[in-house]
Amino acid sequence: MKPGLWLVLAAGLVLAACGRTPETAKPPLYTAGQATAPDQITFLLPGALTTADIFGPANDWNSARHLVIEYRLPGMRGEPLSPPLDILRAATQVAAYANRYPRARINLLGYSTGAAIAIEAAGRITDSQRVRVVAISSATPFPGAALALARGIVGVAGTALREGTLDRQTVWDEYFITLYLGSGWRQSSEKRAIADAIRRSFEGRINTPGDGRGRSQSASLLAWTLSPEALASAARITFFHGENDPVFPLPQVRRLAARLNAPVCVLPEDGHMVLLSRPDLMERVKRVIADQASPCG
Repeated sequence: MKPGLWLVLAAGLVLAACGRTPETAKPPLYTAGQATAPDQITFLLPGALTTADIFGPANDWNSARHLVIEYRLPGMRGEPLSPPLDILRAATQVAAYANRYPRARINLLGYSTGAAIAIEAAGRITDSQRVRVVAISSATPFPGAALALARGIVGVAGTALREGTLDRQTVWDEYFITLYLGSGWRQSSEKRAIADAIRRSFEGRINTPGDGRGRSQSASLLAWTLSPEALASAARITFFHGENDPVFPLPQVRRLAARLNAPVCVLPEDGHMVLLSRPDLMERVKRVIADQASPCG
């Protein structure tokens, strides 16, 4: 797994602009698995400027009875930038694939923007009681992304002022710390020490936004609202969210979860990049989707 591929959602939001385009001809769904009649299918739905690598060990869950499907966002791993991501179109593509296997258990693992896709896809899959959704660092409905855009602009501008530079790499290297540790980390001497370790660990491995990827991957999220299908879904949904997430604050996620009758598993002291800061998180996710543990146990 390459942390350099774990890019910042806020980068996409800063570059975002609204707009929709026609249906893409080929759904960007890929698998290396060989299961033809799987008992279980897991969809890996990354966030803006990320790939399925963010889900770490889940990429290796393929087996003779378990099929793992990767969703690729525009501009990632060879996907074209156009058409840009459309949340409902992506959800429909995922659901159409899942509906080809009416007997399989369906797991939808979504990170950030990918969590919005997962929530919407769950409401479009037949017999939704067989669906498990895990929403990690989830995006929130309108005005969630619009507020995140505003916070991202302020955060990046503040970082540039503190660093005394407009150099993109320098600014994003430093803003990554806020994404990782959460808001207010500079007030803690302990977290400032952790920040120094993060800088050393990720030196030269943090990508900056550009080439239109942020706009293409994030525009649709700005206007996303929960559809009637999502609200009517009988899927079992669990949220994992950082207590100090600076992109989508915890109170907003609690409100979203309440509308979906879903628990929120709070990760104390964590920011938005919980799949980096919590290396054991995917093991917890695996137990949850297998019904082997209580959601937040």
